[in-house]
Amino acid sequence: MSVPDRTQPPEPGPIRPFAFPRLERRQLANGFNVIAARAGDLPLVTALLVVDAGAAADPAGKAGLANLTALALETGTRTRSAGEIAWAFERLGVEFEVETTWDASSFEITVPAGRLEPALELFAEVVRSPAFPEHEVARLRDEQIARILQRRKEPRALATDMAARFIFAPDVPYARPLIGTTASVEALTRDDVDAFYRTRYLPNTSSLILVGEIDIDEAERLAQLYFGDWPRGTAPATDFDVVGAVRETTIYVVDRPGSVQSEIRIGDVGVERHHPDYFPLLVMNTILGGAFTSRLNLSLRERHGFTYGARSGFAFRRRPGPFIVQVAVATDVTARAVEEALKEIALLRDMGATEEETVAARDYLAGILPLELQTTEQLAARIADIVIFDLPDTYFQDHRAKLATITADDVLRVARTHLRSDRLAIVVIGDAEQITEPLRALGVGPVEVHRVE
Repeated sequence: MSVPDRTQPPEPGPIRPFAFPRLERRQLANGFNVIAARAGDLPLVTALLVVDAGAAADPAGKAGLANLTALALETGTRTRSAGEIAWAFERLGVEFEVETTWDASSFEITVPAGRLEPALELFAEVVRSPAFPEHEVARLRDEQIARILQRRKEPRALATDMAARFIFAPDVPYARPLIGTTASVEALTRDDVDAFYRTRYLPNTSSLILVGEIDIDEAERLAQLYFGDWPRGTAPATDFDVVGAVRETTIYVVDRPGSVQSEIRIGDVGVERHHPDYFPLLVMNTILGGAFTSRLNLSLRERHGFTYGARSGFAFRRRPGPFIVQVAVATDVTARAVEEALKEIALLRDMGATEEETVAARDYLAGILPLELQTTEQLAARIADIVIFDLPDTYFQDHRAKLATITADDVLRVARTHLRSDRLAIVVIGDAEQITEPLRALGVGPVEVHRVE
């Protein structure tokens, strides 16, 4: 019997084969889009409704309205109270899930195929005929304000929010938290919620995605039954320019007196989801900070012992979202951690990656794809990406093939183009008295000290 060689790590196995389900589409007379994908071995169906009502569409001065409106749908309809709605879903064994992103609001249920029709009838009632009771909207508004205040007390969330504030110009929606500010949410009313709903929740700006044990004919029948008489309308365009706030690399210290740890964010304006460099950027970021074996993690965690983990990533949206490096370290090594992170960014930008690193990053991204698409919920979320970002229906079938074309030269090109060390916003949440002078001594740019408002 052969004895395994335990002095060497095992070689990775072959990448698992994977086939994304075929999408079938129909459109109702009112412009309502229906997409069906047969998938899975269990008699389950996930229904996901995507509405073009993301936080980027919040009216001026009403930040947080899209999020509040989406949550308020479940607080009662014209014929049922919030409690009756909750109990009706409970009887069906269904959880109604709500999510608002910058680009859309979405509503999801997963149900045994045999209960899909009554579940979808209830689902449509919640989405199409909300009552927005005054006291329920007020309750949700107060909860949203509490979440905003909680984020100010939690260093990780505060660092992310402050990074966005310093990366983007003040009039760019992305400069503030998706859920709004205390001032903007406190001013929101039940009438604001109702007006946003009437303006944005329209059949011709919505898509129903059904994934599981279902075909397109049945999907169309159910959509016609419960959404076919939904009156179409015209929603205002969501259009804005993304402008950065930083003209030269600047360190922003946000003071938390007595803090024993610093939360660090290093960021810049990134690119939109439709950018032609999307796939090279995925590979480049995997090498920099998108995996456990990335350069940032190997340097800051393994080599220097500054942190439990460091990572980087692009927030791909319809408009250019942020690129952010994030790491938490002890107060006494804050400046050294910033210095090492900047070194890794500069090294990748100036020298690029090896072919071995590039192949490993490509294989990692290709290998994890099937793991992220094992359930009907996961598949529905990816189909929602196709809808939101107007991607080809074959996008995920072609995903691995596109990754396989990325070379080390591509990584170098996009690193030199998109890693701009001359205009980074470096945000550090920590004890200003202890960290400001060491950060200033780095000489990477001016240092500003701010207080949490």
